[in-house]
Amino acid sequence: MIAATRVISRAAAALLATSVSATALSAQQRLTREQVLSALAGATAQTPADFTGQDLSRLDLTGVDFKRANLTRCRLIGTNFTRAQLFAATLTDAVATQADFTGATLDMVVMYRVDLRRAVLRDASMFAVIMPDANLSDADLSGAKIVSPMARAKLIRAKLVRTSLGVNPGTQSMGVLRTDATSADFTDADLTGANLRKVLFAWADLTGVDLTDADVTGADLTGAILRGIRGRDRLHGLDQALHVDQAIFND
Repeated sequence: MIAATRVISRAAAALLATSVSATALSAQQRLTREQVLSALAGATAQTPADFTGQDLSRLDLTGVDFKRANLTRCRLIGTNFTRAQLFAATLTDAVATQADFTGATLDMVVMYRVDLRRAVLRDASMFAVIMPDANLSDADLSGAKIVSPMARAKLIRAKLVRTSLGVNPGTQSMGVLRTDATSADFTDADLTGANLRKVLFAWADLTGVDLTDADVTGADLTGAILRGIRGRDRLHGLDQALHVDQAIFND
């Protein structure tokens, strides 16, 4: 009887400890700017800061160098990353809705399934960004320079005015570099004046997209849906795009 009582007591104590730990975790406060800068001050590119699962929402981190930090599963809602250096950082599964990345360097960032809805990425540098299944719906990427594997990404109603997703002749000495937007959803996006040269749009949904003055020279349109596109009369390079006969237009 005494032994049984001891077992029950130990189990109760373990359960209580678990409950206290869970309560402490749920009560964890959002990080301050000072805490973030302190963590980064002791970090290097070889031993980056690890913010996994932390909440950095609505902080002003303008111009901060993240030194390849790990921001996996972080909450970055409304955070100001204007001109921040995020080279080779990890943002996989992060929630960065309404965050501001204006002029930020995001080259070689790994951001599988990142949530960037309504985020601002104007004039951002996004070379070799890995973002399959990312959600950039209603985001503003005007003037951004993007070369990315972004299969199945959502860019519904996104603003990509004068955005470069296509091949830049100046980088061709580095090999064939192009954006892979296979099965991505650009429904009703604004691609006015965008560089889409050699972009892989295989099976992408471009329904209702504005392509006024955009350049699709060499783009692969295999199975792409282009119903109701706007600006077709001012679209450049369609006669030099690949597999146009396999794309789906209104006609």
